[in-house]
Amino acid sequence: MKSEAIIEKIRNKLKDSKPDQRTVLSIFQFNLTEADGKLLKSVVFDFKELKIYDGTTDSADAEITITDDDFYMVGTKATTFERLLAEHKVTVKGDMGAIEKILAKFRSGAEK
Repeated sequence: MKSEAIIEKIRNKLKDSKPDQRTVLSIFQFNLTEADGKLLKSVVFDFKELKIYDGTTDSADAEITITDDDFYMVGTKATTFERLLAEHKVTVKGDMGAIEKILAKFRSGAEK
């Protein structure tokens, strides 16, 4: 999966983060699919506990379904999450406030 490199990069950044300086304290479940919609795997980004793991969770603040390729393209800044939302290439269920916080984090990372 292309997105593995992006997930590992985020995992490494979490290791270096300072828990008292976090701005995102939500849990996200990403469902990574093939282009035809077939589920490849689900990954939980737990920003409360500062960990990322394969699987699902009942405590996700938001659930995002995105293709592996599109997740990779967002991670490499070849496209934006907002563009994918506008093109209906990603589905989001749950707390839109939490989604906005993580999108702001992605945007600030893109500016560096």
